[in-house]
Amino acid sequence: MSDNELIIFPWNHNFETGIKKVDEQHYHLFLLVNKLANTLIYDDQIEVDGVFSELKDYAQYHFSFEESIWNEHFFDDVWNDDHKKSHASFVNEVIKIQSESKTLNWQESIEHILQFLIRWLVFHIIGDDKKMSVALKELESTDSLETAKVNAVDTLQGINGLVADTVLKMYFEVSTQSIELVREKHRRFVAEKELRCLNKKLQELAITDELSGLYNRRYFNIMTPDILSKAQAGKQTVSFISIDLDYFKQLNDELGHLKGDEAITKVGALLSSQFNGIDEIAFRMGGEEFLIVLVDSEHEHCVERAESLRESISKLSILCENNAHTHLLTSSIGVFSQRAESCSDIRYFLDKVDQCLYKAKLSGRNTVIAESILTI
Repeated sequence: MSDNELIIFPWNHNFETGIKKVDEQHYHLFLLVNKLANTLIYDDQIEVDGVFSELKDYAQYHFSFEESIWNEHFFDDVWNDDHKKSHASFVNEVIKIQSESKTLNWQESIEHILQFLIRWLVFHIIGDDKKMSVALKELESTDSLETAKVNAVDTLQGINGLVADTVLKMYFEVSTQSIELVREKHRRFVAEKELRCLNKKLQELAITDELSGLYNRRYFNIMTPDILSKAQAGKQTVSFISIDLDYFKQLNDELGHLKGDEAITKVGALLSSQFNGIDEIAFRMGGEEFLIVLVDSEHEHCVERAESLRESISKLSILCENNAHTHLLTSSIGVFSQRAESCSDIRYFLDKVDQCLYKAKLSGRNTVIAESILTI
């Protein structure tokens, strides 16, 4: 087990029967119970089912091996019959608990599972397996199975019996404490998971525009210097596509700000669907202004995509509440491309693409104006 995993069910030499192979298998069952407890902490039903199945399969393998030893010396004896019944009941109970764990709440499930496994294994090993192993040892000095059984019971009721009772009591107390420890670690896991989700949402809110669903200007200012630096190192072309919705103030004045928000949302969704490649990022820069940054894309291809975007935006419409008026969206778009150089920072690209956008507006709006400075 790794250092950060709980050991809620520690192995103790008092569980040793003196039969090496049996003791090794008992020790492995202890490991599986601890593995299950740690799996339950993280509340992953698929993983829990996997460990349950592993525990059930290994228990059946162990029971088969153990019964082959007892059968040789206790074949028709009531001890052997009772022992086999105990094994069968364990497997059936594990299957039952596994099924119930899917419907019980987490606290009930963890208590039911661990209490049964810990108490059953402790009682079975100390109460039954040790009794039969001691009787097996007694058979080395007597030919009578009944005499060996009586001697085994006497031995376990003496000083060994006091030790066994102490160990049983200790493990029953430990099982309760262990369950509470698992609960506490689960509570901490849930709290940390919720905190991570909250932090992720806060991070997303800090860099995402709520209306459009696009990255905001803050994230643009954070990301773009790195984009330009990498493009410069790779001698790649960087393209800025600037989009401005035409007559947006008129839309807000005539139909209200909610309709303006609707327009921003629709355009944001359109940009997200058309510009979602690895080397292209769409931003809402503020108000009705949007910007797309593309790396290593041919200038002519960027212009074609800008024209396609303009046409797509022109097909968007905002309907007035009483259906009396429809506002058709149009956009003015500027495109600027240049191979990234040490002198070409964010301000340089923004200034160049703004000039193209301004020319598009002067040209009557609803048009694309492009410029490139591409040196060989």
